[in-house]
Amino acid sequence: MTRYLPDDRRRKQEGEHLTNVVKVRFTDAELADIERAAEMTTGGRIAPLLHELSLEALEARRIKQAQLLDDLANGRTLDESARQVLAELMARNAERHLLDKVTQRAMA
Repeated sequence: MTRYLPDDRRRKQEGEHLTNVVKVRFTDAELADIERAAEMTTGGRIAPLLHELSLEALEARRIKQAQLLDDLANGRTLDESARQVLAELMARNAERHLLDKVTQRAMA
């Protein structure tokens, strides 16, 4: 049985994850894991734990991207995972640029 009612606003409606990818939708098992970790580290408060995990993930991503850029700048060969990360970065930048252009035209 799910922990939330179908009309609970904390849970995304089916298919919304395809159009609104910014907010995270956790499964019941993932929520239970997060709550257990929060209980152990922050006295049961989930928000500080999620904040800390987010900061750690951002720092790890920043370090990986810096290493990738350093490898590119110094002409080192890239392994398959680095090429995948580079392709994702380029796609994300292209998407961001395209969305900025669309937004500018829509507001004009």
